[in-house]
Amino acid sequence: MRVLRAKAARKALHFYKVTHGIRDPYTLLVDGTFVHHALVGVKTNLASRVEKVLGRDVRYAVPGPVLDDLRNRGEAGAAALEFCRRRCRVIATPRACDTAAKAVLHLVGEANGQKFVVATHDRALQTALRRVPGAPLLYFSGTVLNVDEPSRASRSAAARHERVQGRLTDDEFRVARAIRAQDRVSSNVVA
Repeated sequence: MRVLRAKAARKALHFYKVTHGIRDPYTLLVDGTFVHHALVGVKTNLASRVEKVLGRDVRYAVPGPVLDDLRNRGEAGAAALEFCRRRCRVIATPRACDTAAKAVLHLVGEANGQKFVVATHDRALQTALRRVPGAPLLYFSGTVLNVDEPSRASRSAAARHERVQGRLTDDEFRVARAIRAQDRVSSNVVA
């Protein structure tokens, strides 16, 4: 079973690399729920788990409101807060982003321009992130770290981009039409 999960993760990451330009070294935008679940719920070494899925060179980032949320949890969020302080680069967000979910969605934006891989355990945030094209998603399913398959929004954005890239320019279209006309004329002469 592990082999199939690893293959699915590689396949999903390859899709995002080819279609959206998300390349190694990955920047993992973590949410407090993800870190808390990994350290307290699963009781695992989060860095080694992420390393197995994304590779050795992973940069961790966390929005400022996530740290505030972990501080507000008190003793329950202490381990996650310590992990975020030691490992993560804190990214500032506007004051309007007062919750962790709003901050993550603000940083990802409408098309994940900063090329984040997002890690969250919040189901509502996962649903919102699946609507953003080019946003790879990491989450825990029980004790297993998974990479979500490319969302419908990501696949349709990739298909749109492919259609636009595959179109002929006006000059190329005229040349192709002229070649087809010459082929028709030469095939009529032979017959």
